[in-house]
Amino acid sequence: MTLDLPVALQIVGGALVAGFIQGMSGFAFALIATSLWVWTIEPQLVVPTVIFGSLLGQAISIHSVRKDIRVERAGPFVIGGVIGVPLGAMLLPLLDVTTFRFAVGSVLVVYCSIVLLGLRLPVFRNPGRLADGAVGLGSGVMGGASAMSGPPLILWVSMRGWSRNEQRATYQAFFITTQIVTIVMYVLTGVINRHSVQLFWLVGPPIVLASWVGSRWYRGLSDARFTRILFVLLLASGATMIGTSALQVVHGLVTR
Repeated sequence: MTLDLPVALQIVGGALVAGFIQGMSGFAFALIATSLWVWTIEPQLVVPTVIFGSLLGQAISIHSVRKDIRVERAGPFVIGGVIGVPLGAMLLPLLDVTTFRFAVGSVLVVYCSIVLLGLRLPVFRNPGRLADGAVGLGSGVMGGASAMSGPPLILWVSMRGWSRNEQRATYQAFFITTQIVTIVMYVLTGVINRHSVQLFWLVGPPIVLASWVGSRWYRGLSDARFTRILFVLLLASGATMIGTSALQVVHGLVTR
């Protein structure tokens, strides 16, 4: 696979932007990278490249919260997610992904808009490991079925009364584990091929650099500002889901 210089620069630019935002927030790489790369990378290559980039960025940026990682806190989410990812992948052929994404996106837009307008979040300080595991399972299923595992998990941990470091350490541990499982599945099923690896080499260095810079930026954020950034990104994620779903519906009607 050969890339023209302008195309290669656009891909690298997308990697820098997505890597920085993930380094600062601990998530949203898929949201940003997909929206930027979908115009320059073939659809079959976008998903594995996004998963690889997100995993690489997570591995770099999790260093900023490594002291707050607790197995007893993250464990139920991770176990649920590891079970959920393959289930989501198996459910994918049975789901109407367009309707699914539109529904999830609508909930995110409404909920995050209310929160950003000033409504206080409910706090669940001790809902139990079973509830945490169920959220992890649901997030894993969403990730396997639609490549969007972040929203339910991030919403849930934001209502646990934890500090920003505790929240981030928990969901980043979840993302790293489930993305490793996804990468293994992609290798075994042939989704990752030599063309994917060529793109990995192209996007890897800028992602490492941007994620490191973003994680340094994160250290200067207060808990309140960090929470606001999370909900703005979740709102953008929901709006993106609605927009892409609507475009798919329109495209389907036009091509009939």
